[in-house]
Amino acid sequence: MKQIQSLPYSEIFRFLHTRAEGLGNSETEERLRELGPNSIEIPEKGKWIKNIIKQFTNFFTILLFIAAAMCFIAESVEPGNSMNVLGWALFFVAFVNAAFSFLQEYRAEKAMEELKKFLPQKVRVRRNSVVQEIDVSNVVTGDILILAEGDRVPADARVFLSESLITSNAALTGESKPVFLSANASAATLLESKNITFAGSTILGGAGEAAVFATGLRTEFGKIAHLSQHVQRSMSPLEIETNRMIRILTIIAVSMGIFFFLYGLLSGRSLWMNLVFMLGIIVANVPEGLLPTFTLSLAMGSLRMAKKNVLVKGLNAIEALGAVHVIATDKTGTLTQNHLRVVATADFRGETLDGAQKTDLMNLALLASKAEKSPAGYSGDPLDVAIAEFRDESIGNAVPESFVKLQYFPFDTAKRRAACAGKTSSGYIFSVKGAWESLRPLVSRLGNKSAGEEEKKAVDATVARLASQGLRVIAVAARESDVAFSSQEEWETNLSLAGLIGVEDPLREEVPSAVQKCHRAGIDVLLITGDHPDTALAIAKKAGIVSENIAEPVIHGRDLEKMRESELAEKISNGSCVFARTTPEQKMKIVSALKQMDKVVAMTGDGVNDSPALRAADVGIAMGKSGTDVARQSAQMILLDDNFASIVGGIEEGRTVFANIRKFTNYVLVSNGPEIVPYILYIIFPVPLALNIIHILSIDLGTDILPSMALGSEKPDPEIMEQPPRKREKSALLTWPLVAHSYLFLGLIEAIWSLFLFFLVLLQGGWQYGQSLPQDSPVYQSAVGIALASILLMQIGNVVGRRYLSKSGLDSGLFKNRLMIAGILSELVFAMAILYFPPVQMVMNTGPVNLSVLLLAFAGIPLIFGIDYIVKKIRFM
Repeated sequence: MKQIQSLPYSEIFRFLHTRAEGLGNSETEERLRELGPNSIEIPEKGKWIKNIIKQFTNFFTILLFIAAAMCFIAESVEPGNSMNVLGWALFFVAFVNAAFSFLQEYRAEKAMEELKKFLPQKVRVRRNSVVQEIDVSNVVTGDILILAEGDRVPADARVFLSESLITSNAALTGESKPVFLSANASAATLLESKNITFAGSTILGGAGEAAVFATGLRTEFGKIAHLSQHVQRSMSPLEIETNRMIRILTIIAVSMGIFFFLYGLLSGRSLWMNLVFMLGIIVANVPEGLLPTFTLSLAMGSLRMAKKNVLVKGLNAIEALGAVHVIATDKTGTLTQNHLRVVATADFRGETLDGAQKTDLMNLALLASKAEKSPAGYSGDPLDVAIAEFRDESIGNAVPESFVKLQYFPFDTAKRRAACAGKTSSGYIFSVKGAWESLRPLVSRLGNKSAGEEEKKAVDATVARLASQGLRVIAVAARESDVAFSSQEEWETNLSLAGLIGVEDPLREEVPSAVQKCHRAGIDVLLITGDHPDTALAIAKKAGIVSENIAEPVIHGRDLEKMRESELAEKISNGSCVFARTTPEQKMKIVSALKQMDKVVAMTGDGVNDSPALRAADVGIAMGKSGTDVARQSAQMILLDDNFASIVGGIEEGRTVFANIRKFTNYVLVSNGPEIVPYILYIIFPVPLALNIIHILSIDLGTDILPSMALGSEKPDPEIMEQPPRKREKSALLTWPLVAHSYLFLGLIEAIWSLFLFFLVLLQGGWQYGQSLPQDSPVYQSAVGIALASILLMQIGNVVGRRYLSKSGLDSGLFKNRLMIAGILSELVFAMAILYFPPVQMVMNTGPVNLSVLLLAFAGIPLIFGIDYIVKKIRFM
């Protein structure tokens, strides 16, 4: 039986039951139903069961189960202390906590799945004789793929048209060596054939067409994926940092617990009671609800960024995004609209062309282009489309019938030109278009006259004049011959310059204000482009990237090539911010120089050769609309609208996400202070215990959750882009200033006030120092109730104050955050229920207090808020 690679061109379509014009709609629908979507994703069996088990076996849940078991043992050893009630309560809390963590993780997973919908991978195919863009999942056998540089091949396909098509099968074979593809039949095996392009491979250069013969798990890549084991996602830096924080707090908690356990034993307290109180100190120190809230906050932040046209592929990119010092951006499509329009045609002297000269110039430019025409208009490279549209508008759309394309040479980033060889009725012709600098050494004639150095200098001046207007200047040259040459190099001698084309790409309206916003935020902007230095400088000035007092704002690619990284770093430090006529490979040098300067770098890119720089940058940003599949794979972020202003919006959101994490971390740790101090007092002094484990858990896993989530969803602070980027070394979540602020400042205020009210109620009820009170004593129940209620109420003042680093937090935004309002109401309602609602009183072992004491508890809200605000004003004077 013949194999697909061994078939000649004439048999490929019959073998696959297709045709060069592509399949019809009914055929594709039938094949999609029969073979299923083109996907290699294999659903993980029992995924959610595993996640549930994971939640029940984490450190904190196991700790609760141990505490519950100890309560039951303590009750059996020393009956009458209601320790069994506490044990059942702890079991219930363990289940609720596991369920909550599972729900948060589930929501985070769903949020990340939503992100994938923002950028489904697309592929160009020909169906019903029309080239169209479809989702990769809809590719079926028999589809005709239209392949171009930068594409990621979606399925195994047989090449039947190759225009210098080069691919990399590294994803399949592990070898990065380029493979030059042809349309000829091959006797080699499938994997060794030079006419097969495999799913997962990337097109490194050229263009071509191929017929799909295998999709999904039937592809070679799919077979490997099916056999491979499930690979677990590595933890992001922020997740590692959070785990580090939990680990530190746990070590502190366990150390304190063991210390006071031993102290209790030495002071004569019973073993089991000491064990329970040891666990109380541990529980009070560990912020149980922090980790799931943190994960959800990051995922929801990523979703908000996607709605601002910034797709974050991994949560770890958010950390780097908030710390970016430099944005190195492309020009075309990012700063500009990528709506190219031909606005000028000129000869070498700069005189406007018209008549036959203009017609010849545009015909030659069109021949060196590759724009596909359909009923909807032209499609393809924006420059090629602009040339085709201008030609149609100015001289009509009649293509010379006598011209037949023989060989197309796609745009080469190193050569900076594209070309085509063809046949006419009188012989052969070669047309090439590209940067004047790349054509200059190849040109020997300017129209009908010889081109010496003086004449070429005249062209240099014309190019510079057009470029200084912000135009992209394209030179077009040609050569006629009696014979057809086989290579581009043979054609590119003795060329005659046909003329120059000025192409306008207007600056996006929102870019100047976005650049200004960057500068206010302490972020430098570098422009990196392959355009002429004068074009780049004109655009940079319009965008506000270049300051007037910079001595050497532009660095040419040829000079950049010769520089050492230390020299480049010095140039950038002195204000050089525009890089013109650069190659994608030179982006790597710029990234390295910036990193040598200890800068956090965000780099944009869209081509295959941009991939190394995108990977090397702290934040690689690929273009969603114009970017290649390869660039999008290499980047950590994808710009859905290719707009520079969206990068700035993403940085603002990235800073906000990290700031919000800091806010709710600070908020959650504050309540640890009033939870720990009662245990310390109880162990050291002969006083009743103000809070037990259930009370602590009602705060940490109850009333603190909604306010934490509210702080995690706070909108960007208007001042956040007025501050310089944070230092990488200061990006740890748990810092000494934050710990001191949480435990030794706000936490201490809450502890002092709640214990003041606790002892006030005890003293009003007749308690004397050293007196032991039973658990069911009304005085003790009321004192515990007011201590717990006052902590909940003071957390309201705390959460409002945490909204801003330097401002009060009392503004209209407070009422726009529904989670914040819900969180505050939940704390108010639960505080009242603890004191006055019998079912809650029974569970929490609390009692009511008189109005004067209740008002003192409410006074804790303005007390903590006011002291916090005064310190803010002093700190930020």
